[in-house]
Amino acid sequence: MTCEVAVMNKCGMALAADSVVAVGDGDCGRKKIYYTAEKLFSLSPDLPVAIMTYGPAAITGAPWETAVKVCAQKLWGLRFDPLVEYARDLANGSNP
Repeated sequence: MTCEVAVMNKCGMALAADSVVAVGDGDCGRKKIYYTAEKLFSLSPDLPVAIMTYGPAAITGAPWETAVKVCAQKLWGLRFDPLVEYARDLANGSNP
């Protein structure tokens, strides 16, 4: 089970996520537990934008970590307004 918390007010937001992930079929007792999974990813050290994930560790077959790193590299200091444009950029795989 994943625990993620977002606390926000008019000035900003703080994100937190646990680092435990269970892989495998729990019904047959073949579940492996890892305690170092990443579920919170920053898009850039220069941008106050991050992504939290839960559930499957991949999007369209690629690990979330890879998808976010590719998106962050393509941003190259671009800033979007409003915030939803970051999500669209990640989903489209290209910058406008």
